[in-house]
Amino acid sequence: MDLSVVIPTYKRPELLRRCLASLQQQDLDPTRFDVVVVDDGSGDATSDVLAAMTRDVGNVVALTQPRNAGPAAARNRGIHTASGDLVLFLDDDVVAAPDLLSTHLAIHKQRADPLLGVLGRVDWDPALTVTPFMHWLDTSGLQFAYDTWLREGPVDPPYAAFYTANLSMRRDLLVAENGFDERFPYPAFEDIELAFRLANRGFHLDYQPSARGFHTRAMDLRSFAKRMHKVGESAELISRAAPDFPLDDEQLAQQNVGAAELIRRAARAATGSKRGRASYYWAVVGRAYARGRRQAARSAASH
Repeated sequence: MDLSVVIPTYKRPELLRRCLASLQQQDLDPTRFDVVVVDDGSGDATSDVLAAMTRDVGNVVALTQPRNAGPAAARNRGIHTASGDLVLFLDDDVVAAPDLLSTHLAIHKQRADPLLGVLGRVDWDPALTVTPFMHWLDTSGLQFAYDTWLREGPVDPPYAAFYTANLSMRRDLLVAENGFDERFPYPAFEDIELAFRLANRGFHLDYQPSARGFHTRAMDLRSFAKRMHKVGESAELISRAAPDFPLDDEQLAQQNVGAAELIRRAARAATGSKRGRASYYWAVVGRAYARGRRQAARSAASH
């Protein structure tokens, strides 16, 4: 088997269905890849989606976690079940372009480098309406850096853009490094922490935007702020689990403004000013991140 696609999923059955359908429309011979989906204790219609897919498609392997343990644990189980020499990590809310798998494989074949990772690009799905917030998110660097500092070619350091939404590397390297740290319960910093360890083995990453996927889930400020709260918790964890990791959160820390300033920024955002909206968005996510860090620090102190 050339490649295994590893997908952790949690309570997104319809998005998962679209993701899996796109993998059955690849221009790559299906005998050359398999798809390992790890249901992270969803307890919903996800099991029905997977039952139908494994019944109708021969190269899909479905696994179920007994309880929700986070994407780090789910990916680790997928890695150990995968049969491909290469593993492609894909998120359950990403639809693959028809040549996604063949593009990843071709790059690895051309480079013939066992320490290489290939980072693909994830754009908003064309079917989505891209809101002002989503436009801002693209340029904030808080989700992906595709539209900020990333350029095609080497990513230095590799952990700065180790995005497991669309990334491939050799399975044996993942196994040798014992995979993801399962102490991370959320989809935040668990991938970067692994890449930080991999870099000590000589791992390097290339950004290849021709390997494309499409994000099928719209994002709004409220849901992203909830995510940033979890990012803050994970940031506190990585500062303890990997004290040598160069955590760069100064910009977020500066946006942790008080309630009065938040109200002023909200008023400016309401005028429709692009700059006013951006200032308000930063304040909301900065405050959420700071609350997450404080909560994690209190929890660690109590134990």
